[in-house]
Amino acid sequence: MSRILRFDSKGEPFLGDPPSNVVAFHPKKSPLILLYEVVDEDGVAEWGGENAEHCMQWLSLAPTGSRVLVSGWDSDEEDAHLVGQPLDITDIIKAASL
Repeated sequence: MSRILRFDSKGEPFLGDPPSNVVAFHPKKSPLILLYEVVDEDGVAEWGGENAEHCMQWLSLAPTGSRVLVSGWDSDEEDAHLVGQPLDITDIIKAASL
């Protein structure tokens, strides 16, 4: 096994063995379900679904001040779980339609 540069509790470097208790920071990938929501200026959902095209159509008819949020959901066979936080992509959509 090759040795690596490590640091002791005082910040001094030394050559040591790599740690054996490596923690994985990235969970196993699974297909995400993307949920699009059109919300009014108060954050109340007016429309929600998995179809991006329907979302754009709904946004074009929605009142001024409406926003589009997208969130990723992981699902085991029984429950869905939110992954991270919903993202507001309204400005991206408006910039792309210029």
